[in-house]
Amino acid sequence: MIFLKRPITVQHIGEMCGRFSEGLRVEYKSSLDGKVRENLPKIVSSFANSQGGVLIVGIRTDKGVPQAPFEGFTPPPREELPLTVENICLQNINPPVLPRIEVVHSDVANRVFLVIEVDESGEAPHAIENSKRVYIRTGNASELIDDADVELIIDLMKRRQEPLERRHRLLQFAEQRSHQAVHRDRSFLQISICPTFPRAALCSSQEVWDFLLANQTPNANLLPFNSLRRIPDGTASQRIETQRPIEPAQHVEVVKYGLLFVARQFAIINWSGEDDQRKQLYFAGLFQALLRLVVLAERLYVASRYHGSVQVNISLHHVLGQAMRFIGVDPMSYDDPEDFRCYTDLVSVERRFTVGEIQARRLDVLTEILAELTWAFWQSNQGHPTERLKVNVQKMMQQMGV
Repeated sequence: MIFLKRPITVQHIGEMCGRFSEGLRVEYKSSLDGKVRENLPKIVSSFANSQGGVLIVGIRTDKGVPQAPFEGFTPPPREELPLTVENICLQNINPPVLPRIEVVHSDVANRVFLVIEVDESGEAPHAIENSKRVYIRTGNASELIDDADVELIIDLMKRRQEPLERRHRLLQFAEQRSHQAVHRDRSFLQISICPTFPRAALCSSQEVWDFLLANQTPNANLLPFNSLRRIPDGTASQRIETQRPIEPAQHVEVVKYGLLFVARQFAIINWSGEDDQRKQLYFAGLFQALLRLVVLAERLYVASRYHGSVQVNISLHHVLGQAMRFIGVDPMSYDDPEDFRCYTDLVSVERRFTVGEIQARRLDVLTEILAELTWAFWQSNQGHPTERLKVNVQKMMQQMGV
């Protein structure tokens, strides 16, 4: 991070231009014209693949040296520049890079600076041009960016391995601890949300504890205050089996590397009313666990200033022969459990999103996950009722006040 003070001001930009010419971690552009937009994925990915850096748009240069006066550029009318940059990065860099973007108003009327800061990435190598090219910074003023050679790409891939192994260990430990509460020989669900590459802790174990105490909210609370227990790297909560079918046993964890985990026994309820002896898995219990974990994850990542990609894993175990109605009852159609019965013992979904994508598209994200998850529970000759599922998801979100 080159700019240590926030918010960034015109004075900060002027000071930086006086200290740094273009090089390994700095680049300047005079405007956000078509050519700059075209090269933006190359610039951003090269920073992420190297030591990080900053691009400032609105600075004229001569052979890489900033030229005063520093006045900024005239922004296009009615364009949200941060959103434009985010979309360019999301659509053209794989895996995506989400830089910090700030619009700084110039001392000159109707002109701005666009500051794009990129951290060194634990997800490197980041490729562009349909994942065919990997670029790095050279630090050479005459050639700032170059193709990465094969040996460097191999080194970057090795840099991914450690956080991948850490994520695997964190999940393994969480699963082992969940055995104390959740019976593995009956239907149960398991959900985890974690940074795709947890290279470093997002916060301390104490900060996890304090965060959970500060986020005790009705309808979106997975970890009741009196259930919190300290575990290595974070906090856990367990609920043992009760007589109430809609409050099954569960185990929840939040750890400092950004892993959020829940394992829960599936509640079994009557298909329709007390007199109906046909049984089904309680879909609302699955949905509530997923939504609450997503909300908690959003808050933790925002509090920790983490804006990268996260991996969401959901698995339903021992569900062979079980029915699960995941859409509202339609009085105009025949309501048959056979239309909702699963014919495999394990159903799992793995998806990757950015934190910003989850925040901006929560309803769509949840619907996409649940549509894929419930595909194996839909046996009607009709197409999968994704739109009806979305209506049901939206209704339940409103009922939970989230």
